[in-house]
Amino acid sequence: MKKDRLFELAENYISRTDISLFLTGRAGTGKTTFLRYIVENTPKRCVVLAPTGVAAINAGGVTIHSFFQLPLCPYLPDVKELVNEYQMPEERRRLRKEKIKIIRTLDLLIIDEISMVRADLLDAVDATLRQYRRNDRPFGGVQLLMIGDTHQLPPVVTGQDEMWLRQVYISPFFFHSKVMQQLEYVTIELQTVYRQSDITFLNILNNIRVGVMDNTTYRQLNSRLDPLFDPDDTNSPSGRKWIRLTTHNRQAEKINQQKLKALGTPVHTFLAEIEGNFPENSFPAEQELRLKEGAQVMFLRNDSREGLYYNGKIATVTEIDRFNGITVTDENGDEIVVLKEKWENISFEIDKNSKEIVPKVEGTFIQYPLKAAWAVTIHKSQGLTFDNVIIDAASAFSFGQVYVALSRCRSLEGIVLSSPISQSCLFDNADVSQFGSDSKPVSEMEHLLKEAHDTYYMNLLKDCFSFEELLRLFGWTVGTFRSHLQRTYPEQTERLDECRRKIRDMEDVAKKFRRELDRIGAKERDLLAERVSRASDFFLPTLFDVSSVSRPALSVSIDNKEVKKSLSNASDELLLELSLRIQYMEKIQEQGFSIEVCLETRNEMILSDSQSDKGRSKTKRESVLKEKTSKPDISQIYSDNRHPELIEPLTEWRKVQYTARNVPAYLILNQRTLLSIADAAPATREELLAVPGFGANKWKQFGPELLRLIAEHRKS
Repeated sequence: MKKDRLFELAENYISRTDISLFLTGRAGTGKTTFLRYIVENTPKRCVVLAPTGVAAINAGGVTIHSFFQLPLCPYLPDVKELVNEYQMPEERRRLRKEKIKIIRTLDLLIIDEISMVRADLLDAVDATLRQYRRNDRPFGGVQLLMIGDTHQLPPVVTGQDEMWLRQVYISPFFFHSKVMQQLEYVTIELQTVYRQSDITFLNILNNIRVGVMDNTTYRQLNSRLDPLFDPDDTNSPSGRKWIRLTTHNRQAEKINQQKLKALGTPVHTFLAEIEGNFPENSFPAEQELRLKEGAQVMFLRNDSREGLYYNGKIATVTEIDRFNGITVTDENGDEIVVLKEKWENISFEIDKNSKEIVPKVEGTFIQYPLKAAWAVTIHKSQGLTFDNVIIDAASAFSFGQVYVALSRCRSLEGIVLSSPISQSCLFDNADVSQFGSDSKPVSEMEHLLKEAHDTYYMNLLKDCFSFEELLRLFGWTVGTFRSHLQRTYPEQTERLDECRRKIRDMEDVAKKFRRELDRIGAKERDLLAERVSRASDFFLPTLFDVSSVSRPALSVSIDNKEVKKSLSNASDELLLELSLRIQYMEKIQEQGFSIEVCLETRNEMILSDSQSDKGRSKTKRESVLKEKTSKPDISQIYSDNRHPELIEPLTEWRKVQYTARNVPAYLILNQRTLLSIADAAPATREELLAVPGFGANKWKQFGPELLRLIAEHRKS
């Protein structure tokens, strides 16, 4: 495909940096083409989102609300008097583990039709990403690709929501969200218009878009005024198919129903075939399609077979055959046999084999890609291209409607105005104008690209040698052991605290090393490679040592359900982070550092299916790492116990007892007593009663049975 300078610049910002990008441009400049190109070619893990169901289907993505499972109410946590689903956490649906994995391994989030995304919705996306990625950077550190034109359709705000939004936001536009004030991003505006080629018409459209109108522009536009124009009149240009763009849905429906009813031919009804999950608000075509021979129709998608039609092409139905399809004739007199098309409603999942983020078909919608179309709303025409349109701009009610309507047409000659264009039709928006004036010159953007790439490289490199998160997790874990498990597991508590001190000392050294990396800089790659290799040699033995000590200590049994659950989650995080740091060092020793290796390593670790796989290396140290990071045996976990082989059978026996009685485990034997019994391995009643926590009542209930159990296992 042909790429111009701006297209390549935008592509490089996405592929070579982590800087977010707002890609904009006039209607017909190839924004959708860029989106598809990035999705097909980027090595980054990405998903595509859009504000509405139909926009999501067209973009090959899902809606913002469905992906993040967000409620439809405003996200305004600072407005205390507003109580809705966001203010009631118990009402919120937690994300599935699969979705959390996708979020945690995302490199790039693409949002199409960004102009229609409300400020509060974007802030809700930001809050969700920060929460699940455990990263306080904007959008949790995910790179954002925002595609759209702020001069086109604005976000939808109801009267009630507007009252609340005004308390927090300057305007409902996405660029006034709180997160956009924190986000580092660049704006690139595509300039080449592919839909129109007439310079005069392009200038008119641009003047309307930016709100700079003069008498000449009004005069040129209103030269197309013809209030009495009738496309069915025999004097109108022969063969040309006209479509009327309306501001309201009821206007378009009324015109289409009247025109269809006026035809003397029989009506044919076609019901869509819907399978699986396909929400009604995402239907890409009519569920019940009613057509007659002679009806004017519009295609609703591009031809997936032979390229004979495109989304927005106008034609006339000439024959309806329920078995062989619908035959239509286009403006050139060419016949096209139209067959049913299939649309897919997708979600995103992680492929079990490749571990890539891939679309999963949730439902399908099969229907003829046609609709009766003597008229269509301006809103539904966004993204379409027409040859001949009739426009009534007098009823325009929102910013951008007139520009969207006029820019649907290929030429000024293809437009007929049924009412004049005047200042009252145009909605000037100072917020949009101010936002659009902030873009930088292309030459400056190209210079910034080089700096951004070097910064991206250095940030990822320094992150490989950061142990701050590991230190935080060890601190929390040691605190939990001291608060809840010190008496039961004093030795394990001390071992973990010693690991914490080693990580603390290592992070002190790592801080100095990261400052050294900054002094060297990204351009000194040979020197960087040498220093990074030596650093990995230095840090890796300590990481191995910490891993071999902490894994057994974190595998102890815990009675208290709340402590067990809390510590289990924290342990998983700690061991994942520890394994990730080991993997970084291993990969650097084997392959050197690169952006690709860094991202690949991180995602592989997060997507590991079991703890026993985490931290295993495929390099020359594989056997060593496997030995040190595989699941520890019972003697490693309880190395301070004289008879660790008794712990497992005693634990199994206790489980049988508390399950049969339907009581908590500690009412049979608490963990401290169980470990003391294993350590003492009593052979007589007196020895068992000498164990702390095992009194006369316990002896009556369980004493003889426990002595038999201990004796049997001591013999074996």
